[in-house]
Amino acid sequence: MLDFTELRAYRAMLNLARSPKEAVEMEQMRAITQNIVPLYFLISASAVGLGGNFYGQAPDIMTVGVPLVAVLVSLWRVTKWWGAEKRLAEPDNARRNLRQLEGFTIILFAMLAVWVAMFLPYSSDIQVTYLSFFTAFTGAAATLCALSRPRMVAITLSLTLLQFCVMFMGQAPRYYLFTAIQLAATYFVFFLASRSYNRRLIQGVMLHYQLKNESARTARLSETNRQLALSDTLTGLPNRRSFFEEIDRVIGECGPDCLPVVGLIDLDGFKPINDVYGHAAGDAVLVETATRLTRVIGSENRVARLGGDEFAYILPPETSPEAARLIAERVVNVFLRPFRLPTNDTSRVSASVGYSSRVLNARTSRDLVAQADFALFRAKEVSVGHAVEFSAEHAKTQQREALVQQCFRSADLEEEIRLVFQPIVDSSTGTVVRFEALARWTHPEIGIVGPDEFVAVAEKAGMTHLMTRSVFRKAIRQLREWPDSVQLTVNLSAQDIISRDTTEELVSMLMAEEPSLCERLCLEVTETSLLSDTAEARYNLERFRQLGLKIALDDFGTGYSSLRYLQDFDFDVVKIDRTFIQSQDVRAHGFGLVATIQQLCRSMAIDCVVEGVETFEQLQYARSAGCRYIQGYFYSRPLEADAASAYFPGAGGFTPFSGLARTGGRNVA
Repeated sequence: MLDFTELRAYRAMLNLARSPKEAVEMEQMRAITQNIVPLYFLISASAVGLGGNFYGQAPDIMTVGVPLVAVLVSLWRVTKWWGAEKRLAEPDNARRNLRQLEGFTIILFAMLAVWVAMFLPYSSDIQVTYLSFFTAFTGAAATLCALSRPRMVAITLSLTLLQFCVMFMGQAPRYYLFTAIQLAATYFVFFLASRSYNRRLIQGVMLHYQLKNESARTARLSETNRQLALSDTLTGLPNRRSFFEEIDRVIGECGPDCLPVVGLIDLDGFKPINDVYGHAAGDAVLVETATRLTRVIGSENRVARLGGDEFAYILPPETSPEAARLIAERVVNVFLRPFRLPTNDTSRVSASVGYSSRVLNARTSRDLVAQADFALFRAKEVSVGHAVEFSAEHAKTQQREALVQQCFRSADLEEEIRLVFQPIVDSSTGTVVRFEALARWTHPEIGIVGPDEFVAVAEKAGMTHLMTRSVFRKAIRQLREWPDSVQLTVNLSAQDIISRDTTEELVSMLMAEEPSLCERLCLEVTETSLLSDTAEARYNLERFRQLGLKIALDDFGTGYSSLRYLQDFDFDVVKIDRTFIQSQDVRAHGFGLVATIQQLCRSMAIDCVVEGVETFEQLQYARSAGCRYIQGYFYSRPLEADAASAYFPGAGGFTPFSGLARTGGRNVA
């Protein structure tokens, strides 16, 4: 089986051919050279075997000298041909080498015939039979190395059969006559196999030429349709490719010291329109968005749709910082007016804007877009519907992220990642029902890196699977060491939950463990991880469930599809997001929502956990809402494995809520 390197070399070789005939000869030569080294091994072994059979009967020059020469010549030829199949062949060299090999084959078999004939006077009847066997099968075996060249196979087999008939037909006419007939039939089949192999080889070469011609035709068509490919078919705006080309054009005209302003726009709340009103409504919003943006930014500037609900714009280099800020704010404000949908319904969509800075270092279109993208990310962090310019503080953060990403790529995660464990407590009894495994990373050069940093970096770099594998191995190892009564939760990132490869790797890891260990493990996923590919997420979660793992939905209530996920997925645990219990208006709104979620979970036989409980007052609210299972700093910060063992079932625990109520929340054990 060819790897990609060999395949590229093979194609490059065929591309040197000036005609299909030359390509066939080059491929024949390549196929033969792959087998030349084994061929010389066969020759050496056969020569030594023949000489050894007659050692002491025939002269030493025949039994020792000739085999020694055969071995030396074989070694010399092997040094020439070793690795030849990996070297790029040329048409003229391939044709010349094929002819040389055919000539060398004739000389070699003539020499073998003379050498075998010289042994006949020294042979007993059994040894004559051995010589006939040597003649018949050494030649036939040699043809297997030249199957791609039928003419060479025909030469080899003809010479072998002729040699056999001349030397042995007079020994025992009837016996060797029928043997020769059988050999002739066998050799004929060998020849037919060689022709069939050669036909397939020719078909493969011709297919390559056909694909090459089709590729050239496709390239011509692609160039013809290039202008069509530079626009978005729905909105009529330039697309991503055209957008980057325009930035490069402006930079090329003005130079890196005179940069345009690049802005990125992300629509907030667009996906619910697609889900609730259908894609026709979503398309209408996108078309209207293009119209509004063109009107605000101006037809003399470039507005583009990069894909989905992401738009962008370019302002000329002479745009002042104040003008760039005003345009970004106008873009945000233009979305304050609701959209009229084809169904005559109205819907509101807001926009977040991030735009580049010409003060900070940037040299290419990628640099400018990276600045705008980073500023957009910060804008969405603040709140939806904001415009943010890339700043010096952002540049420092970006450099820090780049450093963390570089260190993460080269990190020895098995050594540097460790797990800590935060208890999930049954507040009624004070016992720990489960621990959540949390990753902590200490790099030898940059020191301790917080999970908010390295998890985000891993997600952006598409490397969460590396961290997940390490965390899973450590979690499984820890479960093996802990008593069977201890259960553990492990987080699965948004990238991992829709990755079939990561899932299969983790499933293989778990299948090597006892079923009872898998039943003590719970996978924790977030709502956002289910958004991009719900069907794939469902399939992968079901693979884990089949092994006995429990599934928990984290950060429940932060997304607009929370209830739908409870219907579509079979969850064992729901974790209410900390914002519901930590918000300032917890009395007015949070309490009612928490109570409703708890009742919903109870009706569906799902365990409900409240996250982020840090004070006794928050614990009281959670308890008043009917919540029993609590996780947060009020009970414990994440613990090292040794410290966590103090809270194993039967080993200890925390003060039950009834005891806390009597002491005003003090004396948590």
